[in-house]
Amino acid sequence: MLTSKYNEYFRTMLKPFTEIVQKEYYDAIDNICSRTRAQADKIRALERQGEHLQYIMQCENVISEIERYIKSRKDIYVPYVHELSEKVTDSHNCSTCSGNCRVNHDMHVIELNATNEAMKSVLSKLQVSTFPLYSDTLFPDQYRLLRSNMTLLENAITELVFVENNFLIPKIVEAQKQINADSK
Repeated sequence: MLTSKYNEYFRTMLKPFTEIVQKEYYDAIDNICSRTRAQADKIRALERQGEHLQYIMQCENVISEIERYIKSRKDIYVPYVHELSEKVTDSHNCSTCSGNCRVNHDMHVIELNATNEAMKSVLSKLQVSTFPLYSDTLFPDQYRLLRSNMTLLENAITELVFVENNFLIPKIVEAQKQINADSK
């Protein structure tokens, strides 16, 4: 059973929905990444050596990759969705376009699906190498906080992938059909 939030997502039009996704997911994940990176930096300043730093480096790598994916969504997909929404509003027809419409519509969906799979893969790498809660580190509370932040990040990414796969991508595909972008 879907929650009322998800039921509302079904009813929301593409452009306003994308703005919701940007605020509630992309911006929120950016904030979690910033907080988590700051926590990793704090531990790195406390512990200059040891095998525990490998976990820190893995966390930093995951954060960097996720930040890259989120940036591409903000820089590429959000503007594309705005452009697509305008084309729908203007009753644009890509099948009779005079050549000014050179947007490769289906590639946006393919790339969005591919980056969702890549984000899940990145998170699974981190799950394999989780830092033990009871280790011999001098700063166990700092590591617990980092691990907690990474869990928040994992949960946010998992929900984002769900929302994009079940709501955003179908809305994009439907908008593409409305402007006959699937016929080019």
